[in-house]
Amino acid sequence: MLVQNHSTSIKNQTIHASTLLLRKHKLLLPCNLNSHLMEIIQYLLRNTESSIDILKHLVNSLPTDQLVELCNNTTNDELWFYSNKLINPKPSLEKTKKANLPLQQLLDAFSISKGEQLKNTRRELQKRFDGQSFADQELIIDAFMKKGAKTDVVWCSKYFVKEYAETITFQDDTFEVVGQLFWKDEYLDTVKRYWEQDIENYKLLKVITQFDSPEYLKRKISDIENECEGIIDGVAYPGLLLKVCEDKSYPLPKGRLTLFQYAYISAKTDRTISKEEAKAALAWAANNETFWPSLFVRNLQGQLVFRDYKYSTLGLALWSLSKLGHYSVIIAFNEWIKEVICALEMAKHLDATTISNIIQEKLVEL
Repeated sequence: MLVQNHSTSIKNQTIHASTLLLRKHKLLLPCNLNSHLMEIIQYLLRNTESSIDILKHLVNSLPTDQLVELCNNTTNDELWFYSNKLINPKPSLEKTKKANLPLQQLLDAFSISKGEQLKNTRRELQKRFDGQSFADQELIIDAFMKKGAKTDVVWCSKYFVKEYAETITFQDDTFEVVGQLFWKDEYLDTVKRYWEQDIENYKLLKVITQFDSPEYLKRKISDIENECEGIIDGVAYPGLLLKVCEDKSYPLPKGRLTLFQYAYISAKTDRTISKEEAKAALAWAANNETFWPSLFVRNLQGQLVFRDYKYSTLGLALWSLSKLGHYSVIIAFNEWIKEVICALEMAKHLDATTISNIIQEKLVEL
């Protein structure tokens, strides 16, 4: 750093040199100032009376590595934008025109920025994401993951896994997850590092569940069960068990699951359940189904029919019992559905409220 008693002299030399530059439109500084150029700029930044024009002329003489350092550390927005323009000579990165900037320029700025500039650029990239092509979305995801900040990794996590109300959503193994197209195996260590620091973060856990090995999850599941009540009660735990229980020697913790989840995971991992457990699981699904009004439609002949909606809780429960071989329970349920349809047909006005009310009355008979 500059010695205190030299600061006044250096300031005077800088102002004199910069004045000459302004008058003669030259960009080179006197040789005796070059070695202290960054310190001079920092000194002038601390002086609120310093002219931004003088600072810009000084910045013009900085080598690229020092320009990057200045971008990373300055809190002066105007100087940051000016320096960034010198590093990446494209249209100036002005806040008021950010929405019109090419994506690549925003990505370049995001990779080197810090502080408030980083927040602004991150916000703009996130805002643009849904409207971009897949190729550009992939560039944004990659830039965020390479930046490696926790907030960026957590934001990306929702694009790596299926986002539905329930972790368990599909009846078979043919589902397609767009997030798998974004995923790169090189991201896994970063995700694991942040999750191991914050094991209650269910968003990161869902990524690890989908892309890490059952062996790693088995080593960690006891910590989750002992320390993370929020995860046990949430949507990530059934998906975690589904992965761990691919090993049939791993005991399925029935007491930690709903009756429906227990039946579904048993079906997916080729286990067995009793007939009473099957009936209880189907009753639980029927009582907790939120799509009841949508499950009854009229066919081309005008008849009211029940449709086994693939992604409803009830639809998944029926699929589970079919795979588990409990056909008698499914037949009994179909008979109950016929009684429900008769009651619905007798209603004067058939709307969502009427259907829900009749279902509630008939559930006691299931």
